[in-house]
Amino acid sequence: MSMKDNDYICPNCKGHLNVGDYLVFATRTQRKHKGLLMMSPLVGNYEYVHHNNFVLNNGEKVDFECPICQSDLTSNQNIDYAMIHMVAENDGSEYDLYFSKETGNKSTYLVANDVVKSFGEDALDYEVLFNE
Repeated sequence: MSMKDNDYICPNCKGHLNVGDYLVFATRTQRKHKGLLMMSPLVGNYEYVHHNNFVLNNGEKVDFECPICQSDLTSNQNIDYAMIHMVAENDGSEYDLYFSKETGNKSTYLVANDVVKSFGEDALDYEVLFNE
């Protein structure tokens, strides 16, 4: 399944977060610096783009907000992760997409019903992280 053409949706306002070749988020660092972050829509690709003056320190926690409705995208199940919805372009399947809010942490989880797919070299056991 090509992840590039999927729809990524705010769980609160249902607004589309993907624009062109990026997912767009409003973010705020632990140091209270704010900036737009544009991430790759390919699940497991951890490349991102931001303004040169918006510095992200490795290991720093970053809060993600919907750029449309300003809702906090922190997961209700684990505050170290953000969660958005993904609709697969090929068959319309819907998933919850969890990704780490820690700069440099490469862990992403794609969840639909009881099926979990893990991505990234820092991914841990989903059950441990989300079903405490």
